[in-house]
Amino acid sequence: MPGRSRTVRVGFALQSACTMAMMLQMQIRPAAATEVGDEPLPEVIVTAERREENLQKASLTIQVLGSGEIQRAGLSDATDLSRVTTGVEIGVGGVNDQIFIRGVGSFAESPLSAPGVAFNVDGIYVGRPDGIGANFYDVSRVEVLKGPQGTLYGRNANGGSINVITNQPELGVTSAGVDLTAGNFELGRVQGFANVALGDTSALRTGFEIMHRDGYLSDHTDDDIHQAGRLRYKFKPSDGFSLLVNADYAHLGGRGGGSVWLPRRPGSDAYEATTAAAANDYLHSFLPLGPLVDSQNPDSFQDSTLFNLSAQMDWDIGFATLSVLPAYRHTDIEARTYSGLRYSQSERTRQESLEARLSNSNSWLTWVVGTYYFNETPNGSIGVYQSNILQNYLIDYQPTTKAAAGFGQVTLSVTGRFRLIGGGRYTHEHATLSGEINNQATDPVSLIEAFGGDKTFSGWTYKGGAEFDLTAASMLYATYSTGFKSGGFSQTVAPLNVFQPETLHSIELGARNRFLENRLQVNLSAYHWKYQDLQDQRVNFDPLGNVNFITYNSGDATIEGATIDVVARPTSRDTLSMGVEYANSRYDSYRFQTPAVVFQPSSSGCRISGPYAPGAALPYTDSNGNSTNVGPLPIVVGDCAGFQVARVPLWTGKVDYAHEFDVPGGGGILLDVGMKFATARWLNIDFVPAERDGAYRVFDASLDYVPANKKWQVGLFGRNLGNEVYYTGGLQQSFVGGLFAANIGAPRTYGAHASYRFGN
Repeated sequence: MPGRSRTVRVGFALQSACTMAMMLQMQIRPAAATEVGDEPLPEVIVTAERREENLQKASLTIQVLGSGEIQRAGLSDATDLSRVTTGVEIGVGGVNDQIFIRGVGSFAESPLSAPGVAFNVDGIYVGRPDGIGANFYDVSRVEVLKGPQGTLYGRNANGGSINVITNQPELGVTSAGVDLTAGNFELGRVQGFANVALGDTSALRTGFEIMHRDGYLSDHTDDDIHQAGRLRYKFKPSDGFSLLVNADYAHLGGRGGGSVWLPRRPGSDAYEATTAAAANDYLHSFLPLGPLVDSQNPDSFQDSTLFNLSAQMDWDIGFATLSVLPAYRHTDIEARTYSGLRYSQSERTRQESLEARLSNSNSWLTWVVGTYYFNETPNGSIGVYQSNILQNYLIDYQPTTKAAAGFGQVTLSVTGRFRLIGGGRYTHEHATLSGEINNQATDPVSLIEAFGGDKTFSGWTYKGGAEFDLTAASMLYATYSTGFKSGGFSQTVAPLNVFQPETLHSIELGARNRFLENRLQVNLSAYHWKYQDLQDQRVNFDPLGNVNFITYNSGDATIEGATIDVVARPTSRDTLSMGVEYANSRYDSYRFQTPAVVFQPSSSGCRISGPYAPGAALPYTDSNGNSTNVGPLPIVVGDCAGFQVARVPLWTGKVDYAHEFDVPGGGGILLDVGMKFATARWLNIDFVPAERDGAYRVFDASLDYVPANKKWQVGLFGRNLGNEVYYTGGLQQSFVGGLFAANIGAPRTYGAHASYRFGN
């Protein structure tokens, strides 16, 4: 039991650290005010557990980005979160954001994939991984929760959730503001807001963003061009009732995401796109099939429209607060990208959800119970093109997902310092799919295969734990929780058309501490995750011998480690923050199969056995109970057990230091410098040498002047100052084993910004 013994050692170390922390709390006395300063660390309020609470009282691992940090980091889309968080890796597959927390997520390339990490905006779940862009303006904070969240969140959150909380309308306040940013890569960004008081009981707030940045790659892909607007209305006639109504719109344009080849073409620039002429020659040089893949063209585009309408009512009905959250989301996607192949997508999606909760909190009991309904109906097609010889498919699909859930959680104060936590959730999901794959290389277009299915998935998740207050400013907690991600359908025929749910079991021990009269914050946690029946999507040959995107239940994994987050304010002018995460991960079992006739040894770094003839016994039983080769062709089996889990560095960290210089006449200059680092990791699940990215360090800095009245601000910024080359994900070329189309991180960027605030 080496894995469990490591977790016990980590837990013992954490317990020892907490004991020392308590002794430190009692013994250390603050220095003189001239040495320490007069301003303690601010209190951070989060809603991670569906109620407002102090971050230091939340018994889970959570990273919070405030509005100032979001502005300094220049966050404009979800992929930027990788730069300012630990344990989070975000890449792009086609037009889908691929979000991973500690290796749990989704390699979403097909629209049939579901996210493994829940993304919520103002409490509303965003179901499509292609619909989460253009939300990072007029934002109050972003909460990154690590680990299962199923007992409190409406939609399944297996590995964690990312919560974007935008600014609410302020009652009795009339104000406005504008922020302007310009920089290299033709960066131009305008953000603004206006808050209007409508009497004493209601207010209106509108925010907008216009973003234009040229692409980082040679074909101008990896750009960021979008326009977005949000309107929020708040009505609060009394302390016991409030109503928020939200509407937002976004258009995503430009060229969209792009890729670079790994291994790099000798003599090439790191940001040479796969569509460059020399890059196409490089692709065609790989024998035997590289010459048969058509050249990739610099004609990528993105033309997507997102519209959302939602509301939240909170009503004190005496024994509890009733919260109701109805929402409607519409996504209209038109895009063409190149990620080792030409991938086009045309999709219209409607999403309806309704969440209702009852909650209450007093000195001895805090509880919440709720129900959730979710209905999603995408309708669209994807085009996959390699060449008329190899693959020229148009795939039409009409999936539906209807989900219902009941959930609840209770925190009971046994004594004034000791609390017990218990919660559970039951999820019932009904999935249907119909579609067909057509060959566009024939005249007329010919049907390759029809696919579909109708299946119900259900599961229980639960959470139990305890909290203990060592002192008024130090808390220990221990939790055991489970997560559930529903199964679904791949775009092929039986027996590979159905994939089963995946689950996660998490043990977490943690401590939250503040010392030196709230000038030093030290939060620690240790965790042990068992990740079972994990869903991975890969390009493979389906039972009919066609190249296809197929989702598999590939196996199980163990992920265990620890985090430490430190924030210190040694003087009133200095703030030092540091977050470090250790994640030791491995696949306990991980297998895949592919037809022997087309298998390329260079396409996998795993152990290969076979071939196994049709009907022959396999060395394992898959998630659908098949222990023989049920396909029409001989297959080989890959065994990847023992590999480090993809997209999980052993170490990641973020260090930041800020100092404020006084300026004669009032005001100040704020210098902020930071560094993000990560050790080597696998970018994808084939484990070929090209998918192994080494360690990297990225340095950022900003310099801002703020006058005494704080009405305006000007500043300079630089990001990735060392021009470090690093990668965030990608996809192996289907017909050229070992050649990898990678997402690449942003190069050095720099610029200036200015902001002005009007009103009170």
